[in-house]
Amino acid sequence: MHDFIPSNMKKILILLTLVVAFSATSRAQFINYGVRAGVGIATHVDDLAINSPILAANIGGFVSFGFTQSQSLLAENFYLQTGLNLVRRGSNFREVLEMAMSIREGYYDAWYAQIPILATFHYEMPIREPGHFALLSIGPAVNVGLLGNFYDKKFSRGLPQEAWNYEINEPVFNFANRLDVDFLLGVGYEHQDLSVMLQLDYGFLAVAETPDALKRINGVDENATVPMGNNFALLLTVGYQFPIR
Repeated sequence: MHDFIPSNMKKILILLTLVVAFSATSRAQFINYGVRAGVGIATHVDDLAINSPILAANIGGFVSFGFTQSQSLLAENFYLQTGLNLVRRGSNFREVLEMAMSIREGYYDAWYAQIPILATFHYEMPIREPGHFALLSIGPAVNVGLLGNFYDKKFSRGLPQEAWNYEINEPVFNFANRLDVDFLLGVGYEHQDLSVMLQLDYGFLAVAETPDALKRINGVDENATVPMGNNFALLLTVGYQFPIR
């Protein structure tokens, strides 16, 4: 499995972001609230299967807390943002095991409730007309699974046993882990009360466990499993904020 972020760095990133978020909130002032929606592609990162994306979606609301009363220039260009999103993640997958002349393919789509905690920096562009900002946001999110579907079909000419030939169509969280912890990174543009953001969303936790075919074929462990990849999404979102005047 690919691991974009080493495990130690994951822990440090989450810890630092949470410490900054909760320690700074006591000195923050409520700025605004708004809505955001977007679409993109979602897949899962996995070395064992050939994956192709499905449509990803985000829709939700946010609240922002700023530090405009601070004397620090950095604080004036920094704010915290949290909220609640409904997000769709998933993937198509196909796995070929030549030793057993076996093909496994299917898809899953899963809807999660997502709570992000984002540290956002905005920088006013040095152009003649004021009010144009570049944005950079980073932070963790907690995803809790709600609903979705999982389809999995396997056909094996080399192994006619029922365990190696099956078709499954069931609610996704009968198969997938309901909890995920994500890393979010976004870059964007803001003018007046509108913003556009390109956001990367990577799940730290494995989507699910899948049978370890090699160990089962070789008789090492009939119950052996391996992690079935991590959620990954790339989205373009549009937001509108309602400033507190």
